[in-house]
Amino acid sequence: MAPTIDLSLPTALILIDNQSAFTNPSTVSHWGASRSNPHYEANLQSLLSTFRDAGVSSSFPLEVIHVFHSSDSSSSPLHPSHPAGGIRPLDFAVPAADGSEPVFWKNVNSSFIGTGLEAHLRQKGIRQIIVAGLTTDHCVSTTVRMAANLGVVDRFLDEGPVRFRPDGTRENEVRVEKGRIILVSDATATYSKGNFDAETVHKVTVASLDGEFADVIGTEEVVEALKGIMKP
Repeated sequence: MAPTIDLSLPTALILIDNQSAFTNPSTVSHWGASRSNPHYEANLQSLLSTFRDAGVSSSFPLEVIHVFHSSDSSSSPLHPSHPAGGIRPLDFAVPAADGSEPVFWKNVNSSFIGTGLEAHLRQKGIRQIIVAGLTTDHCVSTTVRMAANLGVVDRFLDEGPVRFRPDGTRENEVRVEKGRIILVSDATATYSKGNFDAETVHKVTVASLDGEFADVIGTEEVVEALKGIMKP
């Protein structure tokens, strides 16, 4: 199957909340009794390392962006004062030491509220984002939905927003050249909720995003596409 991503577009890999609170044995029970996708760590590490290699060895416009959560609740494992240090990035998802990978901090589910992420993507002319991280049904889902609603990867060919008449008909049309939002479903994970096991929560969340808010593909497909643009 041919890759469903177009790496000739200016592309950003957005990694969300890959922080130790989600895997530390002393804090992980805060999120739920069980977690989905045992391959999350390996897949995300493969995704990040290949993306970095492709960025160095190809002429295509690629960028890695990290979004982390800093909770306002002092009881949260993601609060800066928590003794377990859960706010720290996971070892395999630490931003590049040379400062080449932008880092944004948020305190709500969306990566676009209270951060400069939207402005950064627009300023850079990013036309395709690839999203992975934690957790599928909270910050990943909210970020993907808002990215689609805000049109952060779209190019608007007309000035001004769509205007509506009182009866709901449109006064004007705004032409849009759509970008791409891609969710890497097996490089994200979540936890059980209520009476629903973690895998069910994960799968239902992904299914609700697929086709309407994002194109859903797997790590292997992204990695193969990235390898295809690397110089020998």
